Amino acid sequence: MAIISSDPLVNSSDVSIIIDDNETISVTNLRYSQKINAARIVEFSVNSLEDSLKCRLGAKITVLVGRVPPNINTITNSATNFGYSYTNHYHFQGIIRQVSPTPHGASVTAYDYISLLKTSQIEEFKPEDVIGRDLFTLIADAANIEQIDTTNLIGGIGIDATAEMGLTGLKTRKQFIDLCIANSVSIATDSSKYFDAINPVYYQYAIKTNNVFDIYKLDPDNVNNKPVLSVSLNSNNAYNISPTIDTQRLINSLTIENQNIGLVFTHNDNSSISQYGVASSLVSTNETRREVIETTAFEIVSRFSKPTIKYEIEISNDNAYCLGQYVSVTSNIIGERTLPIQSISTDFDGGITTLSLGEKELSVQELIRLVR
Repeated sequence: MAIISSDPLVNSSDVSIIIDDNETISVTNLRYSQKINAARIVEFSVNSLEDSLKCRLGAKITVLVGRVPPNINTITNSATNFGYSYTNHYHFQGIIRQVSPTPHGASVTAYDYISLLKTSQIEEFKPEDVIGRDLFTLIADAANIEQIDTTNLIGGIGIDATAEMGLTGLKTRKQFIDLCIANSVSIATDSSKYFDAINPVYYQYAIKTNNVFDIYKLDPDNVNNKPVLSVSLNSNNAYNISPTIDTQRLINSLTIENQNIGLVFTHNDNSSISQYGVASSLVSTNETRREVIETTAFEIVSRFSKPTIKYEIEISNDNAYCLGQYVSVTSNIIGERTLPIQSISTDFDGGITTLSLGEKELSVQELIRLVR
């Protein structure tokens, strides 16, 4: 798994955009956006007919941030090593997907190569090729196309594919990867560090720089991660801090059933229900021991019966951050929370980066994984 540290983000005068490996263009209104398990997006404007004609649909686009050497071919010949000190979160490779002509040029939108996984040919993922293999390896294989660098994807996460995960059959590469990610949930049990009985550890993926595919681990209880940034309402390092408390991730009534033996058990957190209303989930299991089912239902509801804290913070472009890094936020009402970055939006011309922080919502597959 690639480990990338924060890098200084230079001003827009140090940004170079190259089309099809050989033509440069001048841009304004450059914006980046990225979120978990999805393609990064680059948007910009060109203000000449000449540059707008270069930005054809389907063209390869390379964005370099920093001082750019004069030899463009040196920069673009290698997918991951430009021959210079260019490891930067904002280096981008992708495809132009949308062009909107204007009277003096065009507005252009490009997506990184994860978009190719989304629109890939439908493939048959056969049981003999999937079942029993580590989910990390399966994701690496599915992401391994010509345009994406997967050389850093070495190792595994210790979770093997099973028939119950629903991974086999006809799917695009991204559909298959997303199912693998949804089932990549483990439980941390180190009682010396974790205080709750249910401590889920999640995995997510992204291209954080150039075309390098990364699978990274989220530790929602922040036991093994240190914040790369600390902000508060009283500090001078944030323009705006907007907290949100919501119940989208809340579970205060969980029913676990085993249809084979006709066993159904429901655990309710009546205090949570009276305060926030019913938020129920139903999960099927092959577990036959009633005491295990009851304990599991109690522990999951205890873990997820409270609202989730999210933040959106606006900071300057002095530094570049990446998905999965942690930020410590202190507010008067909520207190101090350390949360992972779930999405990033950067406005180069405006000099502002917006970070969205918070725990991810629990999918059905992830809930099933917790029960199992």
